[in-house]
Amino acid sequence: MSTNALLMQAQMLIDNEQYDRAYELLENAYEKLKDNEEYLEKTALLAKTMDKQEEAAKYWEELVVVNPNSLVGYSELLDIYIHKDNYKYYITRAKYKILNEKVTQSIDDYKKAISSTSDENEIINARFLLAKAYEHTGKTQNAIDEYYRIIEHKDDIAIYHKLADLYVEMNDRFSAINVLERAVKAFPGADDLAEYLCALYLKEGRYDKALENARSVYAKVKALLMLGKNDKAFELLSKNEDTTNANYYALMAEYYFNLKQWDKCSENIDKFNELSPQNPLVYQMRALVCDSNDDSYGYHYNMGKCYSYKQDYELALAEYLNAHRCDSSKSEAVKEIIKINEATGDKTSLMEFYEKLARQEPYNTIALKGLGDIYADMYEFRNALEYYNKLIKINPNAYEVYQKMGFCYEKIKDTSSAKECYEKYLAKAPLSPDTEKLKEKVSKMVTDGNSLSDSSEEGFIDKIMRFFAK
Repeated sequence: MSTNALLMQAQMLIDNEQYDRAYELLENAYEKLKDNEEYLEKTALLAKTMDKQEEAAKYWEELVVVNPNSLVGYSELLDIYIHKDNYKYYITRAKYKILNEKVTQSIDDYKKAISSTSDENEIINARFLLAKAYEHTGKTQNAIDEYYRIIEHKDDIAIYHKLADLYVEMNDRFSAINVLERAVKAFPGADDLAEYLCALYLKEGRYDKALENARSVYAKVKALLMLGKNDKAFELLSKNEDTTNANYYALMAEYYFNLKQWDKCSENIDKFNELSPQNPLVYQMRALVCDSNDDSYGYHYNMGKCYSYKQDYELALAEYLNAHRCDSSKSEAVKEIIKINEATGDKTSLMEFYEKLARQEPYNTIALKGLGDIYADMYEFRNALEYYNKLIKINPNAYEVYQKMGFCYEKIKDTSSAKECYEKYLAKAPLSPDTEKLKEKVSKMVTDGNSLSDSSEEGFIDKIMRFFAK
C-alpha cells in the first residue's frame, strides 16, 4: 500500500471514530514512515485524541527532528511537558520562541533549563544552545563564556574550534592562540587544530612555533621560508611537487623571492594565478617583486588590484591614485580608477579620468562613451555629440549610441540629424516596446531645415535645467 493510500485509509477510520483500528494501522507503518512528516503529525494527533500522552510525545519529538521548523510540533510538546519535565519544557519553549524570531527571549528559557536539571549532558546541551543564542544576538563574550563552561564539563574539539573562530572574529589572536594551545594538548592527534594554530602563529610572526605545530607539508614549507631556511623548504617542496596545486606555486614563488631570483619568482606567480585566478595574494606577491625592483608604479598598481579583489575599494582607489602619480602616462591604473568611480558614481572624478584615458588612448570607446554620457547628463549636448561621433566612427555597430545621439540632436533642435540617428538605431536595435514607441515617434517627425516642427520642442523645464547646469 502506498503512503498516500495508507494515510487516507487511516483518516477514513478516524472520521468514523474507529480510533483503535486507525492507531494500529499507523503504528504498524512506523518503520516504513518514521521520516514522513505528515505521518508523524497524524499519528501524534491521534495519540493525543486517545489520551496516549507518552506516545503523542514520542511522535511530536520525532516530528521536530524531521522538521526542526515545525511550530505545531513544538507547541504540542509544550502542552505535554509543562507539568511533566521542566528541562524539556524550557528547552522547547526557547526553540519555539526562536522560530517566532524572538531569540533574545529564548535566552532566559535556556538559563531556566540549566537550573532545572542536574544531568550533565542536559546542562551541556542547554549551554550550547544558550551560546548559539548569544552569538545570534551579538553577545559574543557571553557566548564565549558559555563555551568555556562547556569544556569545563567535557573537552570537545568542535567547541575549541568555535572559541578560536570567535576570538579571530574579534581580532583577538592572543586569546585564539591560547585556546588552540590548550586544544592541541587535549587532542594531540587533531591535525586541523594544530594547522589552525600554525596559521595564527604565522600571522603573529612566531615562525618557530608555527613550524612546531605545522602538520601539512605546505604549512611546514611556509614556516621554513619565513625562518629563512630556504634550502630545507625547497628540499621539502621538491619531494612533494604538485603542479596542480596553487599553493605549490605560491610557495615556489616565495622561495625564489627569498633568493631574489625575480624572473623565476614572477614565473611561479603567473602559474599560481592560472590555478587561483583573482586571488588577492597573487597581486600582493607581484607588488612585493615590483617594490624589490624599485618599480613604484607596479607596486601601487598591484596593491590596488590586491585590495580590489579583497573588495576594499577605498584602499584600492588610494593605491591606484598613487600608481597614477608615479607614472601618469600609463593607462592601467586610470582604467581601474574609472571602474571604481563608475561604481561609486563620483562623476567629477570620472570626467577627469575619462579625459585622461581619452588622451592616453584616443580610440578607447569606454572613455568616449563615458564622456558623452556625462556631458549629456549635464545638458551640454554639443559636447556630448563630439564624443559620441568619435565613438561611432571607431565602432559603427554601437547602435545604442545612435539613440543617445538622436536625443542630443533633438535637444539642440537639429531634427534632421536626430531623425537620421534614430533611424540608424532602429535599423540595428532588437525589437521591444521601447523601439516600437520610438518608431512611431520618428514617423511623426517632420524636418524643416534644422528647426523642429513636431511636438518634441524643448520644454520649459528643460530650459530651466540647462540654465542651472551652466
